[in-house]
Amino acid sequence: MAKLKIFYYFFLIGLVFTFSCEEKKEKPKQEKKIDYVAKIQEKIASIVENTKDSIVTVISSPKHIKSYQPFEDFETKSLGSGFVIEKDEKFLYILTNAHVIEGKNIKVIFNKDNQKIAKLVGKDDKSDIAVLKVEIDEGIKNIKPLKVGNSNKLKVGYFVLSAGSPYNLGHTYTFGIVSALHRNLGFSAYEDYIQTDAPINPGNSGGALLNMNGEVVGMNIAVVQSGEGIGFALPIETVLEIYQLIKKYGKVPRGWLGVLVQKLSKRAQDKLGIKGGLVVIKVFKNSPAKKAGIKVGDIILKINGIPITSPQNLAFFIQRLKPDTKLTLDILRNKKPLKIEVIIENSRISNISK
Repeated sequence: MAKLKIFYYFFLIGLVFTFSCEEKKEKPKQEKKIDYVAKIQEKIASIVENTKDSIVTVISSPKHIKSYQPFEDFETKSLGSGFVIEKDEKFLYILTNAHVIEGKNIKVIFNKDNQKIAKLVGKDDKSDIAVLKVEIDEGIKNIKPLKVGNSNKLKVGYFVLSAGSPYNLGHTYTFGIVSALHRNLGFSAYEDYIQTDAPINPGNSGGALLNMNGEVVGMNIAVVQSGEGIGFALPIETVLEIYQLIKKYGKVPRGWLGVLVQKLSKRAQDKLGIKGGLVVIKVFKNSPAKKAGIKVGDIILKINGIPITSPQNLAFFIQRLKPDTKLTLDILRNKKPLKIEVIIENSRISNISK
């Protein structure tokens, strides 16, 4: 009997030991707290470090700038910003805004006040894009172009950085979010803007809008002076399209239809039973429109199935087309619908170098 008691005693001790071990194993481990703010800060610092050498200040004609306090008024030659987009064996190619270039004597300041003479490859006032090139020497041989991102992957609320040289202060980065996408303000054929609240100040023109991978997704192009936190950037896909044309031709060849139009009145629309429409009031001699048989009095309703709502809308549509593009116009002539094919020509063909 005594032996049996001893057996049960040790048996109970074993059970207690086993269950206590299992409880220790099952006890959940405390998860480490992640400091997301610190991670974001480090990410931003890394982007700045990796892109700062590719962001430049562009200098052209002297210009007097009235600064805000505590700064006083001062004379400056700094007109804007830019960024390195391509590199070959001889040159660094830089994108900036066309309105930044106001003279033939152009200089570019890289990081650490490394100043170089730049040559204008070409510029386009309608898109407000200019291309510069700087000869590579020992001081800038290690500078790399910015990595190109995809603006179509942006979403409202995504973080972005704006890089440039506001108020002649040199390399400056601001941080914000994408406030809106596909903004059209009605003053350019090249819009579809990215709106951001990352501060874009005078002098930031031509600078880079960067995503959180440190990739350029847009070019800073405009700021609403009367508002705060309202800036706009042209999507990088549009910028690169213009860049390639300027690099090839020195300017941007644009489509030309060769008509003057005016908006059809609401009364006339109701009478004809249509919505929208532009009436042709002049057809230019030897124009694509003349060759296609478009006549004064014709009403243009659609181009390639897309409704045309205003003279400005028509101009923007045609200007973005490449020469030799074939279009189908839906026309109303004497109340009868017609389809007319037109081959767009180059409005500046005689001025484009080979």
